[in-house]
Parts: sequence; C-alpha cells; structure tokens
Amino acid sequence: MRDYFVVFFMIFFCSSTNAFEVNEQAISCPASIGVEKRSLDLKQYLGKVIYLDFWATWCPPCKKSMPFLNALRNELLEQGFEIIAINVDEDSEDALNFLKQYPVDYLTAMDPSGLCPQQYNVMAMPSAYIIDRQGVIRNIHLGFRERDEKGIRQQVLELLAEKER
Repeated sequence: MRDYFVVFFMIFFCSSTNAFEVNEQAISCPASIGVEKRSLDLKQYLGKVIYLDFWATWCPPCKKSMPFLNALRNELLEQGFEIIAINVDEDSEDALNFLKQYPVDYLTAMDPSGLCPQQYNVMAMPSAYIIDRQGVIRNIHLGFRERDEKGIRQQVLELLAEKER
C-alpha cells in the first residue's frame, strides 16, 4: 500500500518540466532491464511501433490489460510492433514475483525511483504512450477497460500501416 501512496503523490502533486505530449519525440528514461540492470534505450526500437506501458502490481486495471497487450504484441510482432512495459513499484522484487505469476512475452523494465513516470508526466495507472516508427508519441492512453481494446488495436494498426516518413 505504501507504493500506492508514493506513486499517487508523484503523479498528482509533482509537476515535470520534461512531460511529453502527443507529437513530441519520446526519449529513454532511467529504467533498468534484467539482472544486469542495463538501461532502457528507446532508440534501439526506431522503425517499430511501440506501446510504452507504465504499470504497477497494485493496479487492478494494469493486471487486466496484460493478457490483451501480450496477445496484441504476439499477433503484430512480425509487422513491427513491440510493447515495452515500465514497472514503477518501489520494490522491483514485487514486480518480478508478479511477473512469475502473470508472465508476459514483452520487455519489462523497472523504475523503482519513479523518474520515468515523472519525466513522462504519467497521470494514471496504467498509462501508455503509443509511439510511431520514428519515435514520435502519437497517442497517450490513460487507464484500461476492456472496451479500450478495440481502439488501442486500431491505433496500433494505423501506425503499422503508415510508411516511414
């Protein structure tokens, strides 16, 4: 529960001069990947459509979104689609245990410091930034409900259909 209050405070009371909006270039943030703690570098995904998903273990809509996102990613992977999840739990071990129980096929980076959601001005859990092949944020999706699935899928398909600029 402590994690909830920390992230709640961060999201609703901290402003960021680095907040990103639609039509701005997405940048990497200080999230770490794997036991070797290598940094997440979004530039290595240029040429792909990315669904950058901020989530937490205490977030019921996050848990609900994961099977849909995993299926969408696996369906569209060969067309150039990828999901990158950034967990914001204060204790990364909580996220690792959660992922053992609810595994996904997409990359999950950890940001226990909360700097990534601060940079992106995350306003809800989950928050997703749909990024085109050139690394430009084309849509921001807050929260998750089953009725969102069709719209998310359509947005991704439209970006996949676009020719590189």
